Amino acid sequence: MMDPYQVLGVSPNASDEEIKQAYRRLAKLYHPDRNPGDQEAAKKMQQINDAYDRIKNPEKAGPTPHYGYGGGYEQNTGDQYQKAAYQYIVYGRYREALNVLDSVSQRDARWYYLAAIAHDRLGNQVTAMEYIRRAVAMEPDNQQYRYMLEQMEQGGTAYRGQAGSYRGFSTVGSPCAPFLLCCIFRFCCCGF
Repeated sequence: MMDPYQVLGVSPNASDEEIKQAYRRLAKLYHPDRNPGDQEAAKKMQQINDAYDRIKNPEKAGPTPHYGYGGGYEQNTGDQYQKAAYQYIVYGRYREALNVLDSVSQRDARWYYLAAIAHDRLGNQVTAMEYIRRAVAMEPDNQQYRYMLEQMEQGGTAYRGQAGSYRGFSTVGSPCAPFLLCCIFRFCCCGF
């Protein structure tokens, strides 16, 4: 893992303002909107975001946690974009996740699942429902996709309550906690 200060091009003694300025400068340069379809720019943007998050939130400097959104993204270019979108979702940056996902031309079930989560969290329930249905149609045996669809079809209150806890991952006392822990184990350990 690279030194986050080196990624942003600042000294470890840099002030908060210097760190913000470096982040903004690099984000403008590598943002997916300015570099549509550029895989290297997307990868660099992900590194910049990770570095900034690690500096601003040192408690998150360890390995990136998987909160039930999937895993095993290192297979191809489309997976790199999905990994970036996943990271944006984890940190509550749903619009950025959609920007990254929009640059992917080959859309698999995982793409539709991630897009459904981002749309749902932004309040676009019609699009979220369409996308989660498509994900389930593409992979009907995927329990995670089916669970999300069922929850959304039942009004989404349980799902949205659960999804809202992903950012801080507070499932203690949640009725969904055993299911979420099972998903996390499955995706982290089995690479699904």
